[in-house]
Amino acid sequence: MAEERTGQLAFAEDLARQGQVAPAVEACYHALRVDADDPLAHCLLAELMLSGDFYDEAIHAASRAIEIDPGCAPAYLALGLAYDRRGGMWDQSILVWHELAEVVPDLVTAHVQLGEAFGAAAFEEDAIAAWRRALELDPGEARAMYNLAVAALKREGVATALPGFRKAGELDPTQDDLFFALAGVYDDGEPAPDPADVPADRASRLAAAYALAFEEDFFSAADLLRLVLDEGADDAEALGLAAYLYLKQEAVNEAMACALRSLTISARTPTAVYCLGVAFSKRPGLARHAARVFSALAKAVSDHPIPHVLYAESLLALQRYSAAQQSYRTAIALDPACVRARFGLAAALLTEGRHAEADWEIRRAAYHDTRRQGLFWALYDEYAEGR
Repeated sequence: MAEERTGQLAFAEDLARQGQVAPAVEACYHALRVDADDPLAHCLLAELMLSGDFYDEAIHAASRAIEIDPGCAPAYLALGLAYDRRGGMWDQSILVWHELAEVVPDLVTAHVQLGEAFGAAAFEEDAIAAWRRALELDPGEARAMYNLAVAALKREGVATALPGFRKAGELDPTQDDLFFALAGVYDDGEPAPDPADVPADRASRLAAAYALAFEEDFFSAADLLRLVLDEGADDAEALGLAAYLYLKQEAVNEAMACALRSLTISARTPTAVYCLGVAFSKRPGLARHAARVFSALAKAVSDHPIPHVLYAESLLALQRYSAAQQSYRTAIALDPACVRARFGLAAALLTEGRHAEADWEIRRAAYHDTRRQGLFWALYDEYAEGR
């Protein structure tokens, strides 16, 4: 009997991981006919129902898994998400996220979701405390920072919220992804070379510097880049990378100088355009300049969502809220899963008092963020191994 249950459940898991929802659901039901008290089968069924937007069925299956084993972390995740996506059940949602935070205390997403449930239920102070707790656990948690920025906008206005949105944007990996996409650098699965092994020519050194910067080894990248610029100080591409490295060290003036020098040499250096716009956006009073730069970048790279997001953020700083909404919507049309664009659009909508639409955008941001993380399977595998 145990062997049959294990085989059926493993079969259901394989189907679910391959995205074959309907046969995976059927296999789950077969496993439950063999053993109706298997929490893994129930929580897997809950996740499958959730993926099909069958929220009541997901709630029932996840609740049954928790009833069998109150320590079943993936079931809490599925239950909380089902309550959130169903809407109107914020009291239950708050309780579930509280429980998950107790079962897995260092799970950042539990605190982020708890804050969003508190916010939806109008417990603003509790929501802010939950998001701050998330940032204590992971200072790089962009979604918590976005939520805090939205809370600041509601309480104190756009001027107070803008630094929070900029900080969240810096934490969001999509912005760095844009820089490297502009440079034509992508993750090829190979580690960056040892600087000592890089051939002593410009092309090799610059390629290695980009690879090291991609892996966030900024000091080694800077050492190689210095050698490139020593041999040719008017290298526009190298100056664009230098500007990026300065930005990563919060040396905004130096980044601005490198970007301007690069564009003086070659006005069509996209990495330098990006760095100049970011540098302008970090300096009070230069929002209009940032808007001009990001507008040009959005036109030049019109098929990538982040230039439109950056342009929209500069428009927010200029209080051009309708134009910002249009740019955010362009970004979302290009990538519906762009969390940063959805939070930004929510902020722009809030400036016009459109709270229901803003809340919907925040819920969609949460939906796409949790799907991107693959968190259910991480919790599921950990729970299965610990049984």
